[in-house]
Amino acid sequence: MEGSLPDQLPLVPQHLIDTPAEFHKVCDHLAAGGVFGFDTEFIGEFTYQPVLCLVQVATRERVELIDSMAIEDMAPLWKLVADPKILKVCHAGEQDLAIAFGQGGLAPANVLDTQMLAGLIGMGYPLAYWKLAEEFAGILLAKAHTYSAWNRRPLTGSQFEYAVDDVRYLLRIYDCLDAELGRLNRRTWATAACEELTAAAAVAPDAQKVYLKIKTAKSYTAENLAILRALAAWREQVAFEHNLPARSLLPDEVLRDIAKSPPARLASLAKIKNFPPGELASYGPTILELIGQVRSSGPNTWPVPPEPSNDSPRCKLYADMLWSITQVLCLGQSLSTAAVTSQAELVQLAQALLERKNLSHIDLLRGWRLESVGRRLLEFAAGTTNLILSCRQQRLEIDANPLPAIEPARSSM
Repeated sequence: MEGSLPDQLPLVPQHLIDTPAEFHKVCDHLAAGGVFGFDTEFIGEFTYQPVLCLVQVATRERVELIDSMAIEDMAPLWKLVADPKILKVCHAGEQDLAIAFGQGGLAPANVLDTQMLAGLIGMGYPLAYWKLAEEFAGILLAKAHTYSAWNRRPLTGSQFEYAVDDVRYLLRIYDCLDAELGRLNRRTWATAACEELTAAAAVAPDAQKVYLKIKTAKSYTAENLAILRALAAWREQVAFEHNLPARSLLPDEVLRDIAKSPPARLASLAKIKNFPPGELASYGPTILELIGQVRSSGPNTWPVPPEPSNDSPRCKLYADMLWSITQVLCLGQSLSTAAVTSQAELVQLAQALLERKNLSHIDLLRGWRLESVGRRLLEFAAGTTNLILSCRQQRLEIDANPLPAIEPARSSM
């Protein structure tokens, strides 16, 4: 796939932007251009909130590296990220946007993610940035500093080069992807899909929902889940207060074991596998108190356990069929299946269809996903559409024809 783009790339900077005066000039330049590429480098392993170390931006004219550790007030940049009149281009930007939202308090707007755009033209999803740079700019990028000490100054020469390359080709990649999206008449899909990603990044954390990210066994009761919810919310608060990663205080498996077999005494809590002995006096009384509070609150306040999945052979076969047809529908339209749905979601859909349950929780049956794949999938599953496949120039093409309605058999009486 080739783009009809000029050979000129944005100019490369010679130093970091580390003074307020320089920073404001950069923001003025970004605002005037109406579109810019955006990336961040941060360290998130040792603190509750990631430490933002560097922000890279690129217009069609030049690249700039902003030393966010030297600029005290980054608000002018976060306002641009939230400005709906200015287009921002990123790649796999969920964490970058979350940082922008967390630091600026403003929801990002008008953001297009090249990783999602690539999926919507069938290039694969999720696809690495370096692969898109190689495809559209013919550049082989270094990948050595994905995990690096970005908080150290001065940056090494290779760090500086890596940071520049992370945004230097973004707008060229975007232009190529946008041209193909236009040819396929999918710009509205791209906008809707990227709006979903942007909205997900701009959600304030809810301590009462943290437990949902902890994988639990099917045997967990409502009481087990209520205790897990309380423990996870408490851990999140302590981590926030001490600016530490939550899992560094107590690992998920410890919370799971406590919730599964709630102890009544400190001696029993100490026997929980991997519970840190040195924290028994600090955490133990609070944990026992939380367990008691959950039990006294009563079942009406406990979360409802998820319904057991239908793992019957019939449901498995039906889910496999839906997944296969979804892949065909995606490949036949040059869509990456993983950008549209997942095999787990098709299992949920199969179960809901077989048991005649509400389908409102299925993302595939809403918005651009319904338009691109979901509607045809339902019609095929209902037996009202016939799919015709053909291979032309090593590409799958698909047509859908409505099937005639089956008339009820007439009685011979």
